[in-house]
Amino acid sequence: MVFSRGPITFSASWREVFAVLAVVGIIYGALVALVQRDFKFVIGYSSVSHMGFILLGLMTINLIGVSGAIIQMISHGLIAGLLFAVVGRMVYARTHTRELNALGPMNLSRLLPFAAVTFILAGMAGMGLPGFSGFVAELMIVLGAWGAFPALALCVGFGILIGIVYVWRAMQKAFFAEPDREAPPPHSLQPISLPEKLAAFLLIASSVAVGLYPQMVLNIIQPALNSPLFAGLRHGGWQ
Repeated sequence: MVFSRGPITFSASWREVFAVLAVVGIIYGALVALVQRDFKFVIGYSSVSHMGFILLGLMTINLIGVSGAIIQMISHGLIAGLLFAVVGRMVYARTHTRELNALGPMNLSRLLPFAAVTFILAGMAGMGLPGFSGFVAELMIVLGAWGAFPALALCVGFGILIGIVYVWRAMQKAFFAEPDREAPPPHSLQPISLPEKLAAFLLIASSVAVGLYPQMVLNIIQPALNSPLFAGLRHGGWQ
């Protein structure tokens, strides 16, 4: 079957192939993030997993799934930017290491409490907890996938669970690990600056705004998706 009436066409057989690859990316990225020792690599591979959500949403070829994919693009830009800011700008710039095993004994939850709280909030958003943009995006993608690929939608749930585990692991190792009592106490670190706090606040507030009122984004997305450009997709099963 080929969706051919309209400017955009797509083969149904290739849809299934790319949908499977999307789910593989979700699970693979989450599993690799789970075993990383480098703080930055955890965030990098989490991005691989989130890109799988975007691809799956696009392959649903239905309004709710594609809308969710676009919201996930926006959400990922906010959340990944915030996570990389915590890892690179707040933590690495002050400790000069990204190794989770080295960061743990530093007791960063006390030395850099703002960084710890920011990572917790960003991690919650990345997990897809309600109230953040990630929840809206992933929920819409899963609902869209349930209508198009029910078996794959169930597999996505496994990827979401792994995502919760790797965020929790990174948070615990970087900020809340047991301090090394035999090592000398770490030197005081430069406090988080006001521009860093403002930037973090703007990203968190943006994610919360989309999470609590996604309609402000959907009011822009859905009229565009209902334009003549996507007429072929609507004929092929757009709902």
